Formats: sequence, structure tokens, C-alpha cells
Amino acid sequence: MKKLLIVFVILISFFIVKGFNSNSPNQIKADYFDIGYGQSLYEGLNKVDKETVQSLVKAYNQIEDSGQTNVEIDYDKALTIHFIYNDQISGTLVIDDMGIFHLGDRSGNYQIDANNDIYENALDIYNEVKKQY
Repeated sequence: MKKLLIVFVILISFFIVKGFNSNSPNQIKADYFDIGYGQSLYEGLNKVDKETVQSLVKAYNQIEDSGQTNVEIDYDKALTIHFIYNDQISGTLVIDDMGIFHLGDRSGNYQIDANNDIYENALDIYNEVKKQY
């Protein structure tokens, strides 16, 4: 009985430390972001307003996946977003047009939940930033 209790305490401790919802990313903050499409990359500092930055941060923090996948990201159609907070990268997202994505704090590729429209929103933001260059 004592061994069972110890195992139970270890499992509860693991879930408290690791979190119960493993299909959500670590929560990030950002002052600005750099955004790219394919092989291009544009600095977002002073190119977008704070509301746009926070909307992308919120979308990132709410990402849920439908599981890990062996499908490779199509980097020619992928958006890359580096979130910067206090001059350090706080999070990285690479996502293609089919919803295959990779987060900087995880290994492997995942399929985004079908109800998530972060790719479309980020593509619109990318196009706005690109116009400023």
C-alpha cells in the first residue's frame, strides 16, 4: 500500500510540474516578432502595433494539436514566427498551409487542430509587414 501511495504522489507531482494538457504549448509573452514565409524573414519591430503582436501571442498560447505526425513541413509554404520578449526569443512557431507545425520548445511535428486559423491570420500579418519593406 505504501508503494502504491508513493507512485501516486510521483504521478500527481509529474502532472503538476508538466501540466495536465500536453497538447498546448508553453505560454509565452512577446514585445514583437519576426515573421517569415518560405526563405524570407522580416523583422516586426516597429512594423506592427501592440494589438497585432498580442493577437499572435494569444493565438500561439491557444494552439492545440491533434497529435504528433510524421508528415514533414512544407518549408516553401511555411510561416516562421520568432516571438521576442525582452530581446530574447520566447517562442518559435513554424507552420505550413496544411497545418503541420513545429514549436521551438518541442521535438517533432504536429497537426494543428482543424478549428485553428493561426496560419491564415499570420499570413495576413506577414503580408502587411512585407509591404513595409
